[in-house]
Amino acid sequence: MVVQLPDGKLLHKGRIAVLIVSILCLIFYSWSTVITYAGKEGVFINNSVYFTLEEVSISKGADSQMMRFNVKLNNDGDTVVDFNQYGIKVTSTAGGSYYAQMSQAADALVSPHTAAGYYYVSTIPGSLQTSDLKVTVFQRSGSSTQDVGSLSVANADSLGEQAQQLLLNLAEVDTSLTTSSYVSIEAIKAITVPQDGKWTILIDAAVTPTGSETITLPSGLKYLLRDGQGRTMVLASNAIDGSTINAGQTKHVLLTATTDTVPVTDKMSLELSLDNTGIKSFGKLSLSSIFQLVKMGDRTPYLVQGRTGVTLELQKAEEQLISTKKGALVTAVIHNDSKSTLQTPSLLGTLISSDAALSVSAETVVSPEAYIAPGESGIYRFAVVLPEGIAADKLQFLVSDTGKVSGTGTASTSNNSSASNSTNTNTSGSTGASTTNSSTTNSSTTGAATNTTTNSNSSSNNSSNSSSASQSNSTSSITSSLPIAIVSLQEGLAAASNLNSIPQYELGQPFTFSTGSHVIDNNLEVSMVELNGHTNADNGYQTVIAKFKFLNKSNDTLALPTFDTTLTDSSGTIFPGTRQTTSLTQLIPDSAYVYSYSYMLPPSAQGNFKLSILDSSNSLKLKLPIADYKVAVNQAGEDDPTAVSKKLSFYPYTVNIEEWNLSSVFSSNAYTYKLKLSLDIQKAAEVIVDNTFAQMEFELVDGRDRVLGSTTQQLQGTGKLINGTQTITFTDIKSEQLDYPLTLHIYEDITTPTGVAKRLIATFKQ
Repeated sequence: MVVQLPDGKLLHKGRIAVLIVSILCLIFYSWSTVITYAGKEGVFINNSVYFTLEEVSISKGADSQMMRFNVKLNNDGDTVVDFNQYGIKVTSTAGGSYYAQMSQAADALVSPHTAAGYYYVSTIPGSLQTSDLKVTVFQRSGSSTQDVGSLSVANADSLGEQAQQLLLNLAEVDTSLTTSSYVSIEAIKAITVPQDGKWTILIDAAVTPTGSETITLPSGLKYLLRDGQGRTMVLASNAIDGSTINAGQTKHVLLTATTDTVPVTDKMSLELSLDNTGIKSFGKLSLSSIFQLVKMGDRTPYLVQGRTGVTLELQKAEEQLISTKKGALVTAVIHNDSKSTLQTPSLLGTLISSDAALSVSAETVVSPEAYIAPGESGIYRFAVVLPEGIAADKLQFLVSDTGKVSGTGTASTSNNSSASNSTNTNTSGSTGASTTNSSTTNSSTTGAATNTTTNSNSSSNNSSNSSSASQSNSTSSITSSLPIAIVSLQEGLAAASNLNSIPQYELGQPFTFSTGSHVIDNNLEVSMVELNGHTNADNGYQTVIAKFKFLNKSNDTLALPTFDTTLTDSSGTIFPGTRQTTSLTQLIPDSAYVYSYSYMLPPSAQGNFKLSILDSSNSLKLKLPIADYKVAVNQAGEDDPTAVSKKLSFYPYTVNIEEWNLSSVFSSNAYTYKLKLSLDIQKAAEVIVDNTFAQMEFELVDGRDRVLGSTTQQLQGTGKLINGTQTITFTDIKSEQLDYPLTLHIYEDITTPTGVAKRLIATFKQ
């Protein structure tokens, strides 16, 4: 209890005590380190001035990491704040403190009711996690400093972590630069390619300026490859599309080295250095995780032309004969899922056998048009002759971009296992960053104007530069092409007889042809209306006839296409088709035309086949599949031979034999047979026929399978068969006696360049 003194001194002292406590509370409040403000952490200097942490990006190397961040000074007060009174450092929960360097010039004076951002970089140990890190604000007071508060990196407004990336200040490489010019260098992809008895190591490195100025990559920067076994190789560097990079751009640098032995990639690292040994090192990147094979059918990001949303997919690899030699046909697809039209890149295909330590260049036989619209895809097809004795399931396929390159370097190897691998990590307990004096922002530009280059790409869909595939890539083609994807063919090339991955065909269904093929006009609908086979006992082979229909759905007259076809049985044997001889070359609008292909097969070839429609217009002597379907051959002649009536298909004609009768006359020591038919003949109205259309052949066979005679009849032209009763006579039958039973075979005769192909339509027996 407080007692009131007569003179009131106790009351006066109590008021003073309350006032002192209030002042201390305000001081404590103003120096409080971190509070939540508008959803962000903030370090408050007072009620009106506070710091926030923005745009944190951490680039993780092999043994160190570089943190880039923006500390924003918010001035809500009525007076100017001088940032020179403060400093920034990076600290860890374990008590470590790491030097932070300002990476961009900025005005130190922050006007009332404004905010200013100050960009920093700091090198920190690679073992630290994001949750361990803080950005600490300290205040200068004469020669001493005092920590004000810390901001959690994990709770930053924007946080990004990127592995396989280093942050480099170009001013440390090129001393002529007066200001800091930071770039991030990221290892994207690494591959090994055997050639000419040696192995080439290729590394795709992406370089991005972090500031607002144009930069030029300095020639003094060395790229070292450490193989984990004590060897150091100096990588040659080729800058894709020039070494000048604008702010906001990303360009690629292709790094290459050659070794006499098979590279061991699991411990490889890339080191940036000022010298050839790594004494003056800027950091290392582990490469083991980017030596990866892609699976067939997977999409790989295509990081070129500054695009996102573009991917490359290797869809399939198939066996294919090339100039009578065993080869492979590889299909790659670029998917443009970006929001703008993509200029079609020029791609290089290389078949690789690691076991045989060789690579074989492929010819590009199909490429897309000059541009690929958003949401569209572009198809490439590569053809390559397979070296003999190579296991198909051990192959890999490399797709590279043959974009422009500039700059060269010499790769060398040293066995300097004791070379220094030190980094520039600066650790300090309390040292702060140097800040700019009070001045206006000074934006510095390094380098020259951007050199713009354009890849010229042929729009030809069946282009080729030589008549045969080369057996080895030249050194220049390997070291000047940016690797996009290397795909494992561990499941082997799809055999020609593989029917599991192709669609089943139904008669009358329009064929779908490969995108990029110009053999078939888009307005010409192609389908197959008949596929029949039969075995002739006399000649011992099976004849298969495929009848194709062409429908012009446009308002223009179109050229009838010329293509090849094959049937492939389950054993992989390929049977080429022979095209019917026709005279019609142009097809008028809203009309159709039919012609046939004939195939000679052994009688044992039964069941399902692969029907391939082929384009043979390229100069590789390669018949390029533009459509593959699984088909079933209908075996003719299996109908009831004693039937009184039958409906026969001679598409576009349908011949309905309503009744038939066979009789004989003996005169002048010879028999004459007469076939009396009651016919109803109909024709598809839209289909055009000419004098080259097939004929009906009637063949008479006796009970001992001897052909007694035959005759042919027309379905169009002079003397054609008509509706109603028709009599067909077999004369000059040389037989000593009338022989029963008699068999009548009806064929469709198709004229081809190699002779007449006969399709069995029906069998009658009397």
